[in-house]
Amino acid sequence: MMKVALCIDIKQFHEDRLRDRAWSRQFPGSAWMTSLYERQEEFGIEVASGDVALQRVQTGQWRANEVHIVQEMSAWHGAELCRRGAVAGILTMLESPLVAFRQVDHLIRSRQEFRHCIGPGEIFRRSKSLRPSHHWRLAFPSYWRGSASQSVPWSVRSGAVLVAANKYWRECGWSRRRTFKERLRMVRHRFRRSLSPTFQSTRHLQLHDARLELLEMLGAKGMVDVFGRGWDDLSNLPTERARQLYEMRSALHGSCDDKHNTLRRYRFTIAYENLAFPGYVTEKLIDGLVSGTVPVYWGAPDIAQHVPPEACVNAVDCGSTRSIVDRMEHMPESEWSSIVDAGQEFLASRRGQRHTYEGFAEWIVEMLHGRAEDE
Repeated sequence: MMKVALCIDIKQFHEDRLRDRAWSRQFPGSAWMTSLYERQEEFGIEVASGDVALQRVQTGQWRANEVHIVQEMSAWHGAELCRRGAVAGILTMLESPLVAFRQVDHLIRSRQEFRHCIGPGEIFRRSKSLRPSHHWRLAFPSYWRGSASQSVPWSVRSGAVLVAANKYWRECGWSRRRTFKERLRMVRHRFRRSLSPTFQSTRHLQLHDARLELLEMLGAKGMVDVFGRGWDDLSNLPTERARQLYEMRSALHGSCDDKHNTLRRYRFTIAYENLAFPGYVTEKLIDGLVSGTVPVYWGAPDIAQHVPPEACVNAVDCGSTRSIVDRMEHMPESEWSSIVDAGQEFLASRRGQRHTYEGFAEWIVEMLHGRAEDE
């Protein structure tokens, strides 16, 4: 029986903790691994986190050459298992290169080879060892099958919503409330960014400023609500941005318990990625589709290769932030409904089903057995 090691350098994912759905709920996008655990007998595989798999190899419970590695970015347990003879099966890249720049730098320098890579091909092609791999477009896993929100009529929906943490690319300012340790951590982080080829090559692609500009214009019209961590402290924003958002502070809320049920109360979802990078399409757009809203998207320039153009509003096509707001403000119900319907049709397709946790897990197993097909 094939052994599968899920290798990720996140301690909360070790010790097979992702067997538990309640645990995986804390980490958006991780539940496809929970689905693998739940269905391992059906798939004819044995699944373990990287640390557990390594322990089993060390104690002789598993033979290393039976172990197939499924790894997110760079991971110590994966490298050690490979050194002992395990098969480097699948590499995934679900994190933004602007945020995980150190891991991307390490990945590019690494000599570890993988049969399959899921994520931005432009990153994988920077690594000599990953160029020969089969590169697959990212289908970010976002929800359980059957958990899509029920439709809410157009007439009772509000304008637009953003559900995302305040992660301004400068990350945090020199507020008096910062402790010495926090400031020291900032200095170290900024130093590392200054030395990182990945960060320096992607920093100009960040979309945080564009997202803030859209929030300001929508807020001035009373057309937006914002949910997520960090919006109660605007000190990490540029002064003028902070002042503008302070004026709309009644629209800034804390975290929501259920993202999809929150989104479904609105007509539009602001689905701006952290950066505009080819092949990097995250849950932001998919969550909007699942919730039966119209996503206003800005991110991967090749988005049409991932999601049908008729299933969202591409902010780049609008030409300016003011034009985006005008289109949202004056979009008739008939056009809105046709976009929502296109999104539902995509989600029901074979390609769209890869965005479910079950579908992503099935896709992984197909790759491991050499049966996966390009869409």
